[in-house]
Amino acid sequence: MNDIVGLIPAAGGGTRMYPFSRAVPKEMYPIMGKAVIEHSIENLTEAGIKKIFMIVGYQKGALMDYIGDGSFYNVKVSYIYQLERRGLGHAILQGRDWINSTFVVLLGDSFIEPKKEINSLIELHNKKRPVASIMLFRVRDPTGYGIVKLRNTENGSGEIEKLIEKPDMKQAEEYKINGDYYAICGLYVFEPKIFKYIEKTPPGAKNEIQITDAVKLALENGEKAYGYVIRGEYMDIGRWSTVLNIEKKLVNSYDIKRSIKERNDLAKRISEMESRK
Repeated sequence: MNDIVGLIPAAGGGTRMYPFSRAVPKEMYPIMGKAVIEHSIENLTEAGIKKIFMIVGYQKGALMDYIGDGSFYNVKVSYIYQLERRGLGHAILQGRDWINSTFVVLLGDSFIEPKKEINSLIELHNKKRPVASIMLFRVRDPTGYGIVKLRNTENGSGEIEKLIEKPDMKQAEEYKINGDYYAICGLYVFEPKIFKYIEKTPPGAKNEIQITDAVKLALENGEKAYGYVIRGEYMDIGRWSTVLNIEKKLVNSYDIKRSIKERNDLAKRISEMESRK
């Protein structure tokens, strides 16, 4: 695990979270006392990842102030500035000059519980060694997601046969498996050669470079990719509907006393570290 680094794209504008994201990065939205970006870092540290690159851009100063150099969270965080917002594929491509080993991409507005789910995806990747391993979740409406079709599914995982980005219902029909669709949930494990496929991927809708299209190009060139279906909970903290639904789910199951202690301990540790400067 020590050679695996993390990459968190967090440069998006978050227009679907207006008016909150007009003033504050959407990754700063608090879920049970923690900004979403902190939950993302905890997902990566759960897998033993200690070095994280974070893709940031315009109006992300509050996020950088919150995370700092990562020492508050026992990781090392470096920031890569994305001058243009040209899709997730383009955001990931910003790491090409910094990453030369297996790396995990986790979107900065993704919430996954339990956090140990990440280990199952990394274990699958280490076993199969494909160009990409992708966490999936079941959806009934495929139109707002990247959708994959798996072959030879076993124990919740399988080789990816094909992918499509935000299909209409007619296009998605051939991707349906037992009444469900398998959508990409913002957590990936890549080999560095994915960068060359992203570089060759033409822009799609809105002139954006989609990572789904880059993985599709890799498959067309003989590479393999695998999917793993999440057993826990995934929420995209980029839509008010999913944000409010996850808060409703968590409010009665969360250990409030434990969270209060954790927050107070972190605040004390940060104050002590700052007083030594």
